[in-house]
Amino acid sequence: MTKVNKSALSEGRFQEYEASPVYDASFVTYPLKSIPSFHYDAKVTKRDDKAFVKMAIKGKLEVFDSRDNVPFIYPFSIKEETLILDEEDGESIGFIVPGASFDLDALALDIVKSSLPLRLIRKGESTLKDEVGGVRILSDEEKAKEGSKGGIRIKGLDED
Repeated sequence: MTKVNKSALSEGRFQEYEASPVYDASFVTYPLKSIPSFHYDAKVTKRDDKAFVKMAIKGKLEVFDSRDNVPFIYPFSIKEETLILDEEDGESIGFIVPGASFDLDALALDIVKSSLPLRLIRKGESTLKDEVGGVRILSDEEKAKEGSKGGIRIKGLDED
């Protein structure tokens, strides 16, 4: 755990940190399964009475594939500068970290989690078919013609 005291930050002066934290299970939430490797370099400074953190983060995450929930290794490399806020601010975008100090290890993982793509898809083979049938919405006329199977049918699932 690398704690930074906000009051120790000097205006315009960088404090540099480097760490390879090991995260316990409390830091792992879906879509993460585990964190095999993680390293960050951080520069922390104060500008206009606000704390800024510039991070270069790299490593490997074990995540679940969005298509079939099979775990795979997801390598990443992120460079980001963010603002540390004490409370929600309508004008600024940053991470809200209340209190007199903040944990760089937790902040680094939060940055990585917020940077993950919406769909995590592994390269290579998938257990799912490449093409999935489309959805067809039936009009009342088509519904009456085809019988009483309902107004929405999924191709491939509803066919007899």
